[in-house]
Amino acid sequence: MKISIQPNSLSFEDLKSKILTKFPDYKFIVRSKSIGVVQKSVTAGANVILRKNKIIVTANFPTMGGTMLFMLSIIMLGVLIPIILYFSIFFAAQKKVEKEVGEYLKTEYGIQV
Repeated sequence: MKISIQPNSLSFEDLKSKILTKFPDYKFIVRSKSIGVVQKSVTAGANVILRKNKIIVTANFPTMGGTMLFMLSIIMLGVLIPIILYFSIFFAAQKKVEKEVGEYLKTEYGIQV
Protein backbone atom coordinates (compact mmCIF):
# COMPACT_ATOMS: atom_id res chain seq x y z
CA MET A 1 0.00 0.00 0.00
CA LYS A 2 1.43 3.37 -1.04
CA ILE A 3 0.38 6.47 0.84
CA SER A 4 1.22 9.88 -0.62
CA ILE A 5 2.37 12.50 1.89
CA GLN A 6 3.66 16.05 1.72
CA PRO A 7 7.37 15.99 0.78
CA ASN A 8 9.65 15.95 3.84
CA SER A 9 6.72 16.52 6.21
CA LEU A 10 7.35 13.51 8.44
CA SER A 11 10.31 12.11 10.33
CA PHE A 12 10.83 8.42 10.94
CA GLU A 13 10.80 8.90 14.72
CA ASP A 14 7.39 10.62 14.54
CA LEU A 15 6.08 7.79 12.40
CA LYS A 16 7.39 5.21 14.86
CA SER A 17 5.89 6.95 17.89
CA LYS A 18 2.48 7.39 16.21
CA ILE A 19 2.33 3.70 15.26
CA LEU A 20 3.34 2.59 18.77
CA THR A 21 0.76 4.92 20.31
CA LYS A 22 -2.06 3.69 18.08
CA PHE A 23 -1.10 -0.01 18.30
CA PRO A 24 0.32 -0.60 21.80
CA ASP A 25 0.20 -4.40 21.46
CA TYR A 26 2.41 -4.36 18.34
CA LYS A 27 6.21 -4.16 18.38
CA PHE A 28 8.15 -1.80 16.11
CA ILE A 29 11.59 -2.95 14.97
CA VAL A 30 13.89 -0.46 13.23
CA ARG A 31 15.83 -2.00 10.32
CA SER A 32 17.47 1.17 8.97
CA LYS A 33 16.98 4.94 9.13
CA SER A 34 13.84 4.79 6.97
CA ILE A 35 12.66 1.16 7.23
CA GLY A 36 10.77 -0.33 10.14
CA VAL A 37 8.81 -3.49 10.82
CA VAL A 38 5.50 -3.60 12.68
CA GLN A 39 5.25 -7.00 14.38
CA LYS A 40 1.98 -8.43 15.65
CA SER A 41 3.19 -12.02 16.11
CA VAL A 42 6.10 -14.18 15.05
CA THR A 43 4.60 -14.73 11.59
CA ALA A 44 2.41 -11.63 11.06
CA GLY A 45 3.90 -8.22 10.38
CA ALA A 46 4.33 -5.41 7.91
CA ASN A 47 7.27 -3.42 6.59
CA VAL A 48 6.91 0.37 6.81
CA ILE A 49 9.17 2.33 4.46
CA LEU A 50 9.32 6.11 4.67
CA ARG A 51 10.31 7.89 1.48
CA LYS A 52 10.53 11.59 0.65
CA ASN A 53 6.92 11.90 -0.53
CA LYS A 54 5.27 8.56 0.34
CA ILE A 55 4.94 5.82 2.92
CA ILE A 56 4.98 2.22 1.69
CA VAL A 57 3.39 -0.50 3.85
CA THR A 58 3.81 -4.13 2.75
CA ALA A 59 2.82 -7.39 4.41
CA ASN A 60 5.81 -9.57 5.26
CA PHE A 61 7.35 -11.88 7.82
CA PRO A 62 8.44 -9.61 10.70
CA THR A 63 11.71 -11.42 11.45
CA MET A 64 14.71 -12.09 9.27
CA GLY A 65 14.67 -15.70 10.46
CA GLY A 66 11.12 -16.19 9.22
CA THR A 67 11.97 -14.71 5.85
CA MET A 68 15.09 -16.85 5.51
CA LEU A 69 13.19 -20.00 6.55
CA PHE A 70 10.54 -19.29 3.92
CA MET A 71 13.16 -18.71 1.22
CA LEU A 72 15.01 -21.88 2.25
CA SER A 73 11.78 -23.85 1.98
CA ILE A 74 11.28 -22.48 -1.55
CA ILE A 75 14.79 -23.60 -2.49
CA MET A 76 14.45 -27.04 -0.87
CA LEU A 77 10.84 -27.88 -1.79
CA GLY A 78 10.40 -26.00 -5.03
CA VAL A 79 8.09 -23.08 -5.55
CA LEU A 80 4.61 -24.55 -5.62
CA ILE A 81 4.34 -26.23 -2.20
CA PRO A 82 5.73 -23.31 -0.11
CA ILE A 83 3.60 -20.78 -2.00
CA ILE A 84 0.44 -22.83 -1.39
CA LEU A 85 1.33 -23.15 2.30
CA TYR A 86 2.14 -19.43 2.54
CA PHE A 87 -1.20 -18.35 1.07
CA SER A 88 -3.20 -20.86 3.12
CA ILE A 89 -1.48 -20.24 6.49
CA PHE A 90 0.34 -16.88 6.71
CA PHE A 91 -1.02 -14.48 4.09
CA ALA A 92 -4.34 -13.52 5.73
CA ALA A 93 -2.75 -12.51 9.06
CA GLN A 94 0.01 -10.53 7.34
CA LYS A 95 -2.46 -8.75 5.05
CA LYS A 96 -4.61 -7.85 8.08
CA VAL A 97 -1.64 -6.14 9.78
CA GLU A 98 -0.79 -4.30 6.54
CA LYS A 99 -4.37 -3.08 6.17
CA GLU A 100 -4.66 -1.93 9.81
CA VAL A 101 -1.39 0.01 9.78
CA GLY A 102 -1.89 1.31 6.24
CA GLU A 103 -5.41 2.60 6.88
CA TYR A 104 -4.26 4.35 10.05
CA LEU A 105 -1.33 6.01 8.28
CA LYS A 106 -3.56 7.00 5.36
CA THR A 107 -6.03 8.76 7.66
CA GLU A 108 -3.26 10.33 9.75
CA TYR A 109 -0.80 11.49 7.06
CA GLY A 110 -2.29 10.86 3.62
CA ILE A 111 -2.90 13.67 1.14
CA GLN A 112 -6.58 14.17 0.33
CA VAL A 113 -6.87 14.15 -3.46
